[in-house]
Amino acid sequence: MKNIALILGNIHIYWHGVCMAAAILLAVMTSMIVCSALKIKRKNDLLNCILLSMPIGLICSRLLYWSCSLEEFKSFSDHLNFARGGYALYGAIFGVMLTGAVLKILNKQFKAGAVLDCTAVGGALGIVLGRLSSYFSGDNIGIVFTNEKYHFFPLTIYNEHRGEWLFAVFNFEAFFELIIFIVLCVFFVRNNNEKKGMKGKDGDIALLFLLLHGCSQGLFDSMHSDALKFMNNSFVRLQQILGAVCFTVVTVIFVVRSLKANGFKKYHIVSSVVPLAAVGMTLWMELNRIGYHNFIRNYTVIFFSMLAAAINGMLIYKTTVNHGQEALAQETKQRTEIDV
Repeated sequence: MKNIALILGNIHIYWHGVCMAAAILLAVMTSMIVCSALKIKRKNDLLNCILLSMPIGLICSRLLYWSCSLEEFKSFSDHLNFARGGYALYGAIFGVMLTGAVLKILNKQFKAGAVLDCTAVGGALGIVLGRLSSYFSGDNIGIVFTNEKYHFFPLTIYNEHRGEWLFAVFNFEAFFELIIFIVLCVFFVRNNNEKKGMKGKDGDIALLFLLLHGCSQGLFDSMHSDALKFMNNSFVRLQQILGAVCFTVVTVIFVVRSLKANGFKKYHIVSSVVPLAAVGMTLWMELNRIGYHNFIRNYTVIFFSMLAAAINGMLIYKTTVNHGQEALAQETKQRTEIDV
């Protein structure tokens, strides 16, 4: 009963649903604040993207969940029963990206990159509250803790149906997502600091979100005992794979931009190898997890692998922004010489 917030006749309002609605509202409000800070002249672009991405994101998240849980949907009516739950976060993220792409195609003046930057910052904060709502829904949990000294919240949570204390992974996901939100805010401020001549490209914050969130999912989806398995495969965890693809692709984009901006440097080799090494180490730990249940070792290795991938991506991105600063200084110097 702890999940029921209010009963109105035959209508049950659940705390999980209330928290998710609040998370969406928080994400929208934060995105609007960031939009104002960016001084985007056409704020309708953001509003149009938000309104259109809600149904598209809902459908995409449901389809992604459905692809991994076919046995849960036995009839067509089950697919249309959205109240029963069953969504995948990456589906919603890709739904927002798809919405931005569609609006850009329909309207060439649509600032897709700037709008996605706003939704990335707002979305990161919304995910924090969304993860915490798992306290009521009982999902995003991990292994069983049999030792009573670990039977306390927020480390573990008691599952009434199973009668066991389970690792409360969602608390740690929320904490790390809050860190991601703070990091995005820092980059947002630095990228728009005209006094220092630093200006990133539109869409950079959204790419950083995909990088950092992907790294977090590489770790936390490994901890989920209720993780979505691709095509019902007992090994392939869908969101972990999608996270790895995201941070690898984003790192490649940043490396290519850095090469164009600065020419070839030795650190480009390292930056290209780190995400591949992180994926390889994570895969190795996942294989070891099947036959050898040394969870502390496995999660420690995965944690530092994902941390290395995240730091590597941010460092290589910084080289592209620094070049922009140097280019601005050079341009100012040239203008001064011409005036003289």
